[in-house]
Amino acid sequence: MTSPPVWVHFRNRFRKLWPSTVRGRDRLRIGIILGAAALAGYLVTCVAYPAPLIARERQVARVLGLPRAEAEKELSQQGFRSKVEDEDTDPVIPAGHVVWQDPPPETSLASGTVVHLTLSSGPGPVTVPDVASFDLDQARQVIDAAGLRIGSIDSIPSSSEPGLIIGTRPAIGTTRQPGSAVDLLVSKGPADIRVPDVVGLKQDEARRRLEAAGLRVGTVTTQKRQRNAPGIVLEQQPSAGVFSPHDGRVSLVISN
Repeated sequence: MTSPPVWVHFRNRFRKLWPSTVRGRDRLRIGIILGAAALAGYLVTCVAYPAPLIARERQVARVLGLPRAEAEKELSQQGFRSKVEDEDTDPVIPAGHVVWQDPPPETSLASGTVVHLTLSSGPGPVTVPDVASFDLDQARQVIDAAGLRIGSIDSIPSSSEPGLIIGTRPAIGTTRQPGSAVDLLVSKGPADIRVPDVVGLKQDEARRRLEAAGLRVGTVTTQKRQRNAPGIVLEQQPSAGVFSPHDGRVSLVISN
């Protein structure tokens, strides 16, 4: 006769040692104990660790171009911390606004992560452009485009054609802050006309002589002198014999 399998043998012995009624009570007791333990563990976890065990990630807001205070507020409302690391020049973004953030926008980070900010210090220095040999209108356009402005315009004798730029103050190639003034030196042309002597002439006659030489009357002032008749040229500047460019001006002092 074939003997029963081994597992059947052990099953029969277990049934003899543990009646069904005992096994039912033990299962109920064990279930209650396990349930109570699970509940106690959950309550202890809630008290000891009120925050979530796994941090929730959020996307970093875009704060580029915002003022520092507004950027820090935006990041704080998202649960991030912010720290200003550096400043950098920028031709567009105003000083004190965010020019860069690290990590960049829309990066997923855990709450409490530090976002490093770089602030703009405003536009950097501007180089005075080379406007030599430009006429006045062209030079004005180039200087305006560079972020500078025209200051005074002085005309001086030069071998260059009259009306062309021969230099700037400050000099071409130097740097200035945006919006600074640049003075222009404009050529009067070569100083090849000898100034005639008009002292002692009447004002109208002096004017005609200067114009015939290719010059103009500049500033006219009066001075009271009893020995001279009114309207007589007492002084001239520049003096007679000095070379002046074409259309140069000669200032006169007339007796009153």
